[in-house]
Parts: sequence; C-alpha cells; structure tokens
Amino acid sequence: MAFAPLTVHASGDASAAAVHFLGSVLVTMAATIFGFYAVQNLRLNRLESQRPFWRYLALVGTSAGLYGLLGVAGTVVRSRTLTAFGDGALLFCIVFLAFSMREVYYDSALAPEPDDQRFSLEILRRVEAGFVVVILVEWVAVLLIDQSVVAQFVKGLGSVAFAAYGVVFAEKLESMARGTSLDTLRRHLLPVLVCLGGLGFADLGVAVGVTPVVVQAVENVFVVLVAGFLITATIRLQQNVEGLSVA
Repeated sequence: MAFAPLTVHASGDASAAAVHFLGSVLVTMAATIFGFYAVQNLRLNRLESQRPFWRYLALVGTSAGLYGLLGVAGTVVRSRTLTAFGDGALLFCIVFLAFSMREVYYDSALAPEPDDQRFSLEILRRVEAGFVVVILVEWVAVLLIDQSVVAQFVKGLGSVAFAAYGVVFAEKLESMARGTSLDTLRRHLLPVLVCLGGLGFADLGVAVGVTPVVVQAVENVFVVLVAGFLITATIRLQQNVEGLSVA
C-alpha cells in the first residue's frame, strides 16, 4: 500500500499551507545568511584544523536554504520530485551539521589520543558513508518505485539517527570545552540539530495513523523553530567573523 507524500496539499488546510510557506521563506533567508557567515569564517580562520568544520557549516546553510526553497515550491505544486529533493536536502542538512560536531571534536586538541578513542575516525567515516547511502535509498523510494511509506520511514528514522549522532559529539564537546567560544557556538547549533531531527521524524505520524493536518501542524512548528535557531546561530557566527577581522 502506497502512502501519498505529506505536503500542504495532502493536509488540505489553507492556513497550514500559509504557515508552511512563511516558515519555508524564513528558513531560506536564515540559511542563506548563516551560510554566508560560515563561508566568511572559513575564509578568515587561520587554523587549518578548523577548516573542515566551517566547510560543513557552509554546507548546512546551503542544504537548509535548498530545503526552504523546495518547501516554498511545495506549497504551490504537488510533486514526488519536489518531495524527494526536499527530504534529501533536509537529511543532508542534518548529516552535515552532525558531521561538523564530529569534525570539530576529532580535529581539535580536545579529542583524546588515538589509542584512547573507542572508535577511530576512519571507522566513523565509513559509518557516515552509510548515512549517505540511506539518503540515496530515500530518493530512489520516492522517485522510482513510488513507495512513499518506505520513504517516510527512511526519512523519519534516518533523521533521528543522524541528529542523535551529532548530539553525542556535541555533548562530548560540552564536557571538554565549557566556557569557550567553541562551547558557545555548540550551544547555538545544538537546538538547530534537535529541531531538524524532530522535523524529519514528524512525517512518520502519517504512516502510523495520525491525521495529515496534525502532522503538518507539528512540522510547521519545527520549520519555524529551525528558522529561529538558525538566526541566533548566525549572530554567533557574525560575532566570530568580527573577532577574526579585528585579529
């Protein structure tokens, strides 16, 4: 049995469509500015070990902006292609943000010595490659075999797994970097990661029998929260750019 992809059209609620449209616009704008300041930090930062971290944040801004644009389009046109690429952009955004937490942990002086690490960076990167395969499976499920229920489970469970992966490293950083500028930035990025995970997981409600109207309302709340937390994180990125410019 195939489930129709959850969109504002599926919910049939005009007010939900309006909120989704405005939330997607906010996400697009916030992600664009976030990505801009991430690139500025990458350009100005002289520490080579931190460059992958800033690259991942720039990719977060790019993928979040793409998700927002596709969300805007989704309020106008119901399309499996838009659904697939929108879900893919969301998952990539979560993955890149989780990877940024891992990167700053392993590529800094805060990480334990290689002999003391339970899992090597190489093993983790293999696991992360599996994450990307999951995203590709989601795309195939929506675009080729038209099994939307499969896509919903891949998106929902994948979002939670990716977000939890990043939260683990964020918590490790908290215990070792408390009070530093790195800890401040982590505190701003963590709510973004959690809300993105919740946004991806919410779509599973349709598969377990929750009405589309309720699921759409929950998703709209997370979309607005993501936009708001991206703005606060952007302020921190801007402050960091100003500090690097002075230095």
